[in-house]
Amino acid sequence: MKKTLGILLLVSFLATVSVPFTGVIVHKLASAIFLLLSLVHIFTARRKSKLGLLLLALVIAAFASGVLGMILYDYPAVLGLHKLLSMGSVFVLGLHSALFFRRKRERD
Repeated sequence: MKKTLGILLLVSFLATVSVPFTGVIVHKLASAIFLLLSLVHIFTARRKSKLGLLLLALVIAAFASGVLGMILYDYPAVLGLHKLLSMGSVFVLGLHSALFFRRKRERD
């Protein structure tokens, strides 16, 4: 179950990040799926790490700023904030993954 969830998270993340190749509609759908899968992952992981909660907060903030960017398309600052939050969440996701794999390697 956890392995399948991890693969689905990876696929939805890659579809979300590859906006120039997939288009905006696929980006919107993939980001909604990524948000839902992230919530499921937080509840199934049961480890309340500060980095994981920071990542979830960044994903929710990036999703909300993307929705606001669609509504307030006349204000480019909202889309700039969306890009900034998205880059920050990618950075924190890299840290989160590196710590997970380091812990997994130490257990084995």
